[in-house]
Formats: sequence, structure tokens, C-alpha cells
Amino acid sequence: MRSARALGLVAAVALAAPACRNDWRTDMWYQPSIRPEQAPRPEPERSVPLGAEPRYESRDDTEDLKDPFPATARSLERGHALFLARCAPCHGKEGRGGGPVSRFFPPAPDLAYVKVRERTDGFIWGTVSYGGKAMPPAREGLTAEDRWNLVNWVREIQRTSPVVTVPPLPPEPPAGAGKP
Repeated sequence: MRSARALGLVAAVALAAPACRNDWRTDMWYQPSIRPEQAPRPEPERSVPLGAEPRYESRDDTEDLKDPFPATARSLERGHALFLARCAPCHGKEGRGGGPVSRFFPPAPDLAYVKVRERTDGFIWGTVSYGGKAMPPAREGLTAEDRWNLVNWVREIQRTSPVVTVPPLPPEPPAGAGKP
């Protein structure tokens, strides 16, 4: 009986030995990883990321979108707060251009300009989301609703501002600027 027990123990140790090898790790150092110069792994087929929204290539693809959020007092208040935080540095507090960033970069357009007024709500939403010619994308940290609130605020600026038919000329450089 004793030898059978000893034989069973020896057999169990012999069978367990391959399982006790140290070629598998539980720490993150030895996991498969993607190096900075490698492309990320492709998404699995038919997968949908959490919080997914429809994907558009550019603002041109959003032109036909309709504003799903009415311009309520709450929407306009939120849009105004977001505008002051995100848009005013370029477009100015009133949305008429000439924000402080305009001293260093091409000036942002006056949002009351007739060509901006002619754009659809979807195009303006797409411009905020995906950027424009000189405007970087501004969607990071903003929900789709936040971006529609910004569209509502832009429309409020246009509603309360006189129509600008000719864009203003860029300011003249100060005297002596650019001379050696």
C-alpha cells in the first residue's frame, strides 16, 4: 500500500513537471505588444467600439445631417460656455473673428459672414468635429450633443449679428515689421 502511494506521488510529480516550467508568465513584461513603429492590430470583423458614432471621413460627409437638438435655453447656455472655452481664442468672444490666437495664425472667419450663414448645420457640426482648412478638429472631449450645442450657439450669433457680406481684410503688419 505504501509503495502504491509512493508510486502515485512520483507519477503525479513527473506529470506535473512540464506544467511547472517557467515559460509562461503572469507579468506584463512578457506579453505580446505593439512597438511604436508598428501599426495597431486590426479590429475584429464586425466589431463595434464602445460608444461608437457614425464615422465620417471629413466635414463634407456631414453636410446633410440635421440638428437633432433644438436650440433651447439649456442648449444655448451650454453652447455659449463651450464656445467661450473652445472657440473664442480664434473666433473672438462675440464670434466675429479676431481672437487672441489670430495674432499668430491666419484669422478665423467672422461667423456672421454670409458664406458661413449659408452652410448647413451638419457642415458646421462637421467643421467642429473634423476641422476645416485652417481649423483643427475640436471634437476631442466633446460629445455629439456638445457639438450640436455649439452649432446652436453659432446660429444664435448669426441671428443676433448683422450680416457680413465681404470678409474683412487682414490687419496690416505693424510699421517696420519684416524689415532687417
